[in-house]
Amino acid sequence: MAEEQDVKIVGWPKEPAQVSHRFESEQPCPVSISFNETPAQVILTNDPKQPLAVDMDMHVQAKEPIPVCIKVCEPLCADSNYTIGINIFDNPFATITVRGLTRLFNCEEKPPEEKTCASFEDLKQNQEFPAPFQLNGFNFVPLRDPLRAIPLGDPPGVMKLAFPPSGLRIEFPRAAEKVVLSVNNYAGPSLDFAIYAGGNLLEKFTEPIDNELRKIELTHSGATAVEISGGHNESSLVEVCYTPVIIVG
Repeated sequence: MAEEQDVKIVGWPKEPAQVSHRFESEQPCPVSISFNETPAQVILTNDPKQPLAVDMDMHVQAKEPIPVCIKVCEPLCADSNYTIGINIFDNPFATITVRGLTRLFNCEEKPPEEKTCASFEDLKQNQEFPAPFQLNGFNFVPLRDPLRAIPLGDPPGVMKLAFPPSGLRIEFPRAAEKVVLSVNNYAGPSLDFAIYAGGNLLEKFTEPIDNELRKIELTHSGATAVEISGGHNESSLVEVCYTPVIIVG
């Protein structure tokens, strides 16, 4: 394969890149001042009624093209070496030279999260699921009695996956970093949740959900499945979203 000679940057983080500027000696900025005419005599006075004020407009421009070398997975570094000219009454007065190192680097230390969701708008009304089925990578398992597609509950007119008191199990495509469940319950004061990592139970808890739509957020890193049960045949799952564990390296 021929070596690529013309390399272009075709992507950059959505967030602004961080820019840091440091000087090689890690000490205050080294500044050199030279005068166009020698000798030079500078006298500064300060009247309390009219304090000394200095305004400076900086226009930085490279004197010649600067080559940039990029090594994958490392910051972009550029040496700074520029001179500022100072004019007083349109006459050249002094120059200031600044040297240092500028670093450009990605703000994020790991890849962005890739959230995946499953909803049930494409299911047929009253369609029953006595056996496990897959949707958008998720596996939905009835724990005993069949699951069913219904439009009842909030948000109105949206197809949902109704589950009996025995409940349902949701298995994620990969181990999860975060899970968000949108659930309805219109009979009974609460629903029960159980979170698993493989065959290990991570946590069981009861959430008060009474005649309402609620979003339940789970932050058990490494979770692979969640079970929901309870209610009195008037409970449903509106949507499930999960963010997988990101492996860096």
